[in-house]
Amino acid sequence: MKTANCPSCGATITFRSAVSILTVCDYCKSTLIRHDLELENIGKMAELLPDPSPIQLGTEGVYRKTRFTVVGRIQLRYGQGLWNEWYLLFENQRDGWLGETLGNYAVTFLIQLSEPPPPFPELRAGANVTLKGRAFQVTNIETARCIAGEGELPIRVGPGYEAPVVDLQAPGNVFATLDYSENPPLVFVGEQVRFDDLKLSRLRAIMPVGWEPDAGIQTQAFQCPGCGSSLIIRAKGHTESLACGTCGSIIDITDENFRILSTFKARIKHEPLVPLGARGTLEDTEYEVIGYLQRTVTVDEVDYEWSEYLLFHREQGFRWLVEYNGHWSLVQTTTEPPLVTGYGAQGRAIHQNRTYRHFQTAEARVSYVLGEFYWRVKVGERCEISDYIAPPFQLSLERTDREIVWSRAEYVEPETIKTAFHLESPLPARIGVGACQPSPYETQRPRFRRLRWVFIGLLLVGQLITVALSSDQRVYQQTVVFDAARQDKTLTTDSFALSGRDSNVIIRAETNLNNNWIYLDLALIERDTGASYAISREIGFYQGVDEGERWSEGDASDEAVLSEIPAGIYYLSIDAELPLSSPTVTGTFTVFRDVPSWTNFFLALLGLLLVPFIFGWRARAFERARWSESDHGPSGKGEAGDDDE
Repeated sequence: MKTANCPSCGATITFRSAVSILTVCDYCKSTLIRHDLELENIGKMAELLPDPSPIQLGTEGVYRKTRFTVVGRIQLRYGQGLWNEWYLLFENQRDGWLGETLGNYAVTFLIQLSEPPPPFPELRAGANVTLKGRAFQVTNIETARCIAGEGELPIRVGPGYEAPVVDLQAPGNVFATLDYSENPPLVFVGEQVRFDDLKLSRLRAIMPVGWEPDAGIQTQAFQCPGCGSSLIIRAKGHTESLACGTCGSIIDITDENFRILSTFKARIKHEPLVPLGARGTLEDTEYEVIGYLQRTVTVDEVDYEWSEYLLFHREQGFRWLVEYNGHWSLVQTTTEPPLVTGYGAQGRAIHQNRTYRHFQTAEARVSYVLGEFYWRVKVGERCEISDYIAPPFQLSLERTDREIVWSRAEYVEPETIKTAFHLESPLPARIGVGACQPSPYETQRPRFRRLRWVFIGLLLVGQLITVALSSDQRVYQQTVVFDAARQDKTLTTDSFALSGRDSNVIIRAETNLNNNWIYLDLALIERDTGASYAISREIGFYQGVDEGERWSEGDASDEAVLSEIPAGIYYLSIDAELPLSSPTVTGTFTVFRDVPSWTNFFLALLGLLLVPFIFGWRARAFERARWSESDHGPSGKGEAGDDDE
């Protein structure tokens, strides 16, 4: 640590980093260049723009178990707003940078390459660049302009300093920036991190959204320069433009005169379902709705529109709430690009060990805007969007010539939205199946499979117990002769006893029918009480030879089942009807008691086995409805896979 005195005001200047060459005096704001212990004053540093960042000089944190202190900052402006590069000094004297933009954070370190990266003009969004053997993808190309700096820094900066920069991402949250402001370019490599993971302390006081006294920032009301309507800036310092819903002016809210950037005329003025200014808690974070836009894609000359709500939280940054046909999803940008393979229906995106299937690709355009946005939004701006789904999640790639952005969405039930934002009016009913709407059958599948096997097991055990407890005994047998000439006479058998519990009785009839038939009226009659159990049967058997082929039809035997017959002394009463020209027919009647039946068992088993097919059919119908909205439906390529088998 070295100290010196400011040549302008005499204040004590402390350099905590050995590699720092520039510092800004806290008292007189002089920009001082260090020459060993001598300080050169090169003029006043420009004022930093009001900034609601929770980080400040002196903020402390932890990265990979090593403590650091924020000792400097460069504030830049780029296409989507303000961008802070916080200079970090670690307790082991290593230095690094904490990039902060739109609520996203990345810790990076300067590295040296054996070969310089590709020239700035040759790079395009989506291009691949290899740095030290690792493949990166270009995600953003910008020319940033320095606004001001503060604290101590390892490089010489000043207002107006331009920095052509390229951001890159690689799997594993790896992040890199190529800074072409110097030759050869500076290369910074690190990783994107969550705000909470840095365990930051000594932050600026966190006030309600839009209010930061130390930075002179507050929720600001002003009059639209286009029509005089009253407008509110809810996230000043984080946003670039504001769209007036009355006159269609899009205003530069970073300009103190509120310059109009563009205007648009809407055929219909849309009212957001979730009003601007509404606050709601999603994923344990309270967000405020600050912007609303509609996007449109045109397919086969038909326009399809959806709504996007911009949500803001001071530390967690921005999220999007997307609604289409009553289906909602919460969206945030990803910190690493997925691995994309295949094209069209075979397209896949692999992200965090989950495989997503290509759903659709289309050119979307902004068709309506209202409220604040973190870039200079414009009605009519276009980008190509490719969606990949793995319900309840969805990956989306938005591509322009200078930027590609991957985002990850998760389906949210409409009732959750209504509760979170305390909405009184009912939300629109869902139409069809949402792209990433979870299938109710997928959640039911494991439980359903377990229950099915439980029921099959219980059915089998019950049947085995029934078989084990059944007596299955033959209690009586008698042979009788039927004569067509005496068929008006009722035949009765000898008496026989049925004992034991109430159970079934099977009467089996075996005849010598041949090319003949017989109709039987049978009655099982209890001798003492006269209780009668009647049943009618027709038996027929025919056979012959046709063109050398033997054929037969019917059966010469038959079996009748009577259920729940109580114990007692019984006999059979038999009335027979034969053709008048029929020869005599001999019939042997055998009575069985308490015979185990497999018919009901197999019927129940068949029912249990049919249920999975019905379940699978409904699951596939749900998927067909989903994929009918895609680039690949309804060919079946997007349907659910196998049934629950």
